[in-house]
Amino acid sequence: MKFGERGGYWVIEWSKAWDPSLTDLLHVAPELVVGKRVAITSCDSGPYVPSEDEVKAGWSRCETAAISREVAKLTELPTPGFDEWYVYDSIPLICPKRNHVNQYGFSVFDEGDATELFWEQIRTAQPLHVLGAGTPNMFFATRNRDSFDQVKSLYEKIG
Repeated sequence: MKFGERGGYWVIEWSKAWDPSLTDLLHVAPELVVGKRVAITSCDSGPYVPSEDEVKAGWSRCETAAISREVAKLTELPTPGFDEWYVYDSIPLICPKRNHVNQYGFSVFDEGDATELFWEQIRTAQPLHVLGAGTPNMFFATRNRDSFDQVKSLYEKIG
């Protein structure tokens, strides 16, 4: 587990020899998304297209992202793997457009062009949290120090 701060966000990144899933993170910290709106830029390596029923229930599209309704329970969100989410308190004014988890080995701590594009998107879209799971890394970035401290503490306890 690596952690640090960048551009006003506290960041945690985990590396595993297996494909991580956001389900693992949300299992220990569901409050990261419950009561929030989630802009999904990657779901199973591609765009998420809300179903007709989801649209009727309040989901929408913004650019290439699917925007959830206010999340009431975790099962409302798809987590097949290779997922990238931008979490907001309300519908975002500026939507994230690109995903980064589909690049093998993508790390929020690297200094390359892909990482710079990731952070530029965060500066522009201003989410509360960003959650991503690719191979072999999973990451969590947040503007909320309490959320960062909670997730870091939980993961340090479970190893």
